[in-house]
Amino acid sequence: MIVRNFRFWALAAICVTLCACAPQAGVGVDPSYTASLPEPDTAKASTDFTQSDYRISAQDVLEINIFGFTNLSRVAQVDGNGRISFPLIGGVVAAGRTVSELEAELTRKLAAKYLQSPQVSVFVKDSVGLRVTVEGAVKKPGVYALKGKNTLLQALALAEGINEIGDSVVTLIRVSDQKRVSAKFDVAAIRSGQADDPLVFGGDTIVVDESLARTSVQVLKSAVPAIVNIGARPW
Repeated sequence: MIVRNFRFWALAAICVTLCACAPQAGVGVDPSYTASLPEPDTAKASTDFTQSDYRISAQDVLEINIFGFTNLSRVAQVDGNGRISFPLIGGVVAAGRTVSELEAELTRKLAAKYLQSPQVSVFVKDSVGLRVTVEGAVKKPGVYALKGKNTLLQALALAEGINEIGDSVVTLIRVSDQKRVSAKFDVAAIRSGQADDPLVFGGDTIVVDESLARTSVQVLKSAVPAIVNIGARPW
């Protein structure tokens, strides 16, 4: 009898705690979290990416072709200092330049000593500046490619959404004017129409922290089966 009473009151306590901790729709939504961020260094040209206006970033992979000189054509990755190494001319600064600006610089250097009227083409094969990082309490953390305009909710959807212990308030981090800046956005407020869904850019990082209330709910839920089994044990 004592064991059964213990089980009853333990389950009752858990039910009360679950109701108190469980996130409720429309409750706790704070639009004041929503802030604005300046455009990042990696995407100030345009949110609609084109090869012509994108500014090359460190770690981007470039495909460089010299018409008529296949032995010089190659795939090169921009190093951490923003430079690429190219035959005959050595190191060339690529980061911060558009594709056309880099083509012009390579043409100038090759024409100065080595080739007559070289025709240079540069293509951004893989761009760090077109990827967003989603980390923390999401179902599938990772680095995701962006295409065209993307919002915070769309970026979270790439990671299959916030998981069962994730907080509704998320942090968006980016680099602008060579400074690391961040702002918090309430996903619940965005979904309910109380706040705007901000644009995200290549190079941004979205961090979803764990919610203390939701974590507590999951811990209590996992404890229920153990308490229920107490009464079934022979004493």
